Amino acid sequence: MMTTRLATILAGLVVAAVALGAGIALRQVFQDRTISPVATELGEPFNLVDHNGAPITEAAFIGRPSLLFFGFTHCPEVCPTTVYDMETWLTDMEVPKDDLGVFFVTIDPERDTPDFLKDYLEPQSDRILGITGEPQAVREMAKSWRVYFQRRELGEGDYTMDHYASVFVLNDEGEVVDIIPFQEAPEIAKAKIAAVLG
Repeated sequence: MMTTRLATILAGLVVAAVALGAGIALRQVFQDRTISPVATELGEPFNLVDHNGAPITEAAFIGRPSLLFFGFTHCPEVCPTTVYDMETWLTDMEVPKDDLGVFFVTIDPERDTPDFLKDYLEPQSDRILGITGEPQAVREMAKSWRVYFQRRELGEGDYTMDHYASVFVLNDEGEVVDIIPFQEAPEIAKAKIAAVLG
């Protein structure tokens, strides 16, 4: 009986040691990685409005690193989860609001007016800025980022939107240097953000 108990304890210690080693190795990978653009041809000039009704252009992505996400307020899971995750990562990291731009571009501008976006985002985060505007202009902006989105009818006049679910990590020149997939492990997501902050 003691032999079995000892074997169980030793097995637990081995698992813990392997996990610790993997964690250290993973951190080292992110500490050693060189941040460089992975996609320099994404995005084109645009003229839209933020959730305060103020004009916003591609210049918002220049001058500091940014997180850029495309979603919609009626999204049942991916978008509210991603908004929560982004706010949680940045709060955990104690990133000052002025050091990183965070943008939520709607792919459903017919429903996501500035006021609607404001009411959706501000209770969840005071650092995420919603972007919307004239539907065709919004669609052109999203397409310039090669973002997939598709309206899917639900019947009785209702619909949802299928869409790309990852977060773009941009450098201070507005270039994509990394991507955070939906439900990325928090420590990996935060490491990607830390790397672009320098």
